[in-house]
Formats: sequence, structure tokens, C-alpha cells
Amino acid sequence: MADVTLLVMGNTGMPAWGQDQIRRLSEQARRRGVTLVGADTPENLRSATARDLSYVDDVVALDVHHPEACRAWAATRPPVDAVLTVRELSVLPTAVIARELGLAGNDPDAVRRVRTKDLCRQRLREAGFPQPRTAVCDNAADAERFLSETGPGPWVVKPRDGLASIGVSLIDGPAQLPDALRKFHEPSAAMSPLPASPYFLVETFVAGDEYSAEGIVLDGEPQVLSLTRKAVTEGFISTSQQQPSGLDEATDLLARDTVARGLKAVGITRGIFHIELWVTPSGIVLGEFHCRGGGDFIHALVEHTRPGLELYGTLVDDLLGRTPRPLPAPARAARVDFLFAPPGRLRAVRGWDELVRHPAVLAADLQVRPGDVIPPEKDSFTRSGVFVTGADSADELDGLATRLAGGVVFDTEADDEGVPLALAENA
Repeated sequence: MADVTLLVMGNTGMPAWGQDQIRRLSEQARRRGVTLVGADTPENLRSATARDLSYVDDVVALDVHHPEACRAWAATRPPVDAVLTVRELSVLPTAVIARELGLAGNDPDAVRRVRTKDLCRQRLREAGFPQPRTAVCDNAADAERFLSETGPGPWVVKPRDGLASIGVSLIDGPAQLPDALRKFHEPSAAMSPLPASPYFLVETFVAGDEYSAEGIVLDGEPQVLSLTRKAVTEGFISTSQQQPSGLDEATDLLARDTVARGLKAVGITRGIFHIELWVTPSGIVLGEFHCRGGGDFIHALVEHTRPGLELYGTLVDDLLGRTPRPLPAPARAARVDFLFAPPGRLRAVRGWDELVRHPAVLAADLQVRPGDVIPPEKDSFTRSGVFVTGADSADELDGLATRLAGGVVFDTEADDEGVPLALAENA
């Protein structure tokens, strides 16, 4: 019988990559003799699958998105030895529970700072890091004033505390603001656990190649495990992620050092992290910070490229005060690719089964089915499919991923609202 208990905040209702994170966490924690208690909202627990529930030993109904509800629950002194989450909207409640129970965790004020993007940028500026100029707005007039002061553009309009590219727009001028604000105000199921905020951000656009840093803080020191090269649409929706990043050695070292210093500057002292960044002609510019691992199966890339690494087991060891195992060296390559069906009613998907059976495919999830109405691309939750490939070297991956994606065909036709007929191959 395990002698320690780990509380997992938000263990059901995940996208495919979140489910895979929970699976790996469960396996790695149980190998360490840890009992897992899953905490989630009553609604999520009622709709949980048998597979969801198999990853934990017990469950507790808790509003895992609201700090005060979690603080009140923690005040009952539940028998918990460590607490963590893989869910963005639960990082602050997780920190609150850790603080209330005297467990290892991040300072809730630091987590709140990271979740509120303008506050994070301000702290980084104060510490000497280059950052885009940012305005917090609650109306179009405020935004127009910022645009006039910071031209010629472009600019990014985004939520203060969003995720998954929800409500994010790139604009060239004031004429595009109304559409951007309509997008910002559109309801989102992913953000529905939190109250809608009237505030949005307008930022000057950073021109550079996009990457992210994946790692873990051990004994107070950030360990950057990998840098990820990413490709995105004009609407900032990720289309692929790849490790290793392909950066030259000097830029790689600079990015790692910048990320580590940035984490210390904003006050993050525990846990897995995912930090977005740009490589620009003038250096590294840090983007959004996350006190949890990256989505989009990035965790699978990290573990595949470092054979033998147990990312979540390492986190569990650290939270419990145990000495983590040595971090394995990087030795392989991996990437994740997303597929996009054209808008319309989906009639058929061809080639998916062949993709799934390929020996280089580490994970795959088809997120649409025949009969579904495919909406226009809006955010990361409107992508149609995802697959992860692994290889011994990066040279093998690009061509392989292109061939596999090109073999999948989405056959769509006009729906009742007149979306045009389309047939898409994912080249």
C-alpha cells in the first residue's frame, strides 16, 4: 500500500494530449508507490470515462478552477502529501492548495502574475528583459489610442489570461479592431470555468521565429530539457512542433539561459514549465509563461527525445522531497503535426488508419468524424487531427511527417449554411 498521496487537480475531460499526460503521470507515480487522488468538478466527474478513473485510486469533487473554493477545501486538512496539475486553468488553485497545506509548490502570487500576461510582461521589463509594448484595454477607444501611439503595427489583440489561441487576432490597423474584439468576446467552452473578463490586451507584434522551452525546476534551479521549434497559422494556431529545435549552439544556449533567468525573475520555483519565445535579429524575446507542461503532445516529444526520462515521475520526486533520478541526455528526435479539414460537413476521412499503423507514429488522435460540421479555423480546439512521430534523427522526420499527413484526405461538402464543397489533402 502506498504511503504517500498525490492530489491531481483536473484529471478528466481532457483533450487527447491531456489524457496522455495523465496516463504517464499515473504510471510513473504508481511506480514510485504513490496513491493518486483525482480532483475535478462534479460535472466532469459525472461524465468521466472508465479510462479516466482508472488512472487514479480515488476521486474528490472540487471546483478545481476557483482558488477560494480550493482554499476552503484545503482548510479541512485533507491527507495530501503533494499536489500538481497539468491543466492551465488549475495552476493557481493548485498553488493555493499547496500554500494552505504547507506543501511544495509555487507562490500563488507568482502564479497569478504568470497567468495575467501583462503583469508577467511588466515584471520581465523591470528585470531588464526586452518585451513587446502592452496596453490593458476595456474598450475600442483605449485600443485605438494605443495603436496611434505605437504605430505602424502590426499588433496582437488577446485575452489577459487566455490559452490555446482563443480570442487572439493579428491586426494591421484600427479598421480591424471591431472584428478582433468580436473574436475576443466570443464564448469559449475551454474558458467557461472562469468568469468572462472585460479586459483585453493589445501588444506590439514581435517579428521572429517562434520556439518554446520545456523543462522542470529542480531544487530551485530551472532545467531546460528541450527547445521546441513551432509552426503556426496567421491566427497563431500551432500546426507543428519539433524537437530538437535546429537552433545553432550559441542561440540554443542563449535561449536556455534567458528562459532560466526569466523564470527566476517572475518567481517560479517549482514544477514543469512551458515558456514561449521568439528568436529575433536582436536576440531572444520571452513570450507567455506557463506553470505546467506544454499542450499539443509536447510532453511526448520531451520524453521520446530523452530516452528513459520520466518527466512526471521526476516532478513527483521533487514535490515529495525525494532525490530525482539523473536526467537522461537527449538522443532522438520527435515532432507533432496537426491536420485541418476544410470547412463543411465531413463525408469521409481516408488514410487515417494507415497513418496510425505506421511504426514511427507514437500517438494519434482524430478529432472529427463523418457527419460533423467542420467550422473555420478559430483556435487550437478546432483542429481536426494530430499525430506524433519519432525517429533517431531530425533528418528523418520532416519528410516522414509530410508523407504521412499527405496520405490523409478529408472529404467535406457544403453544409446547410452553404459552406462550399471541399476535398483536402494535408500536404
